[in-house]
Amino acid sequence: MTERRAFPRYRTEVLVDFAASQSRITGITYDVSLGGMFVRTARMPEEGKSLLATMRFADGRQLLIQGKVVRTFKAPALLRDQLPTGFGMAVSTNESYARFVNWIALKSP
Repeated sequence: MTERRAFPRYRTEVLVDFAASQSRITGITYDVSLGGMFVRTARMPEEGKSLLATMRFADGRQLLIQGKVVRTFKAPALLRDQLPTGFGMAVSTNESYARFVNWIALKSP
């Protein structure tokens, strides 16, 4: 299968808060790239929905990002240990988000 991604993905875990269906939901990133991220969560927003999300770092810093849900994925019960359930979010890249992804890229093996 040919890789269709425009940007390399980097594994990292950062808390992400977002709103969906009138409630606040917290997920955690599985991977990030300059074009977007995959957020692990059991409660997913609708595909096509625009999101305003807050990334919350362990040191207390926060990064507000805008994006759009491009896909959702619910792992089958037998594969939940190997595949994350969550959603892919295309991020409207801003300078702060780009610096974060580039920093993660430098730390990646």
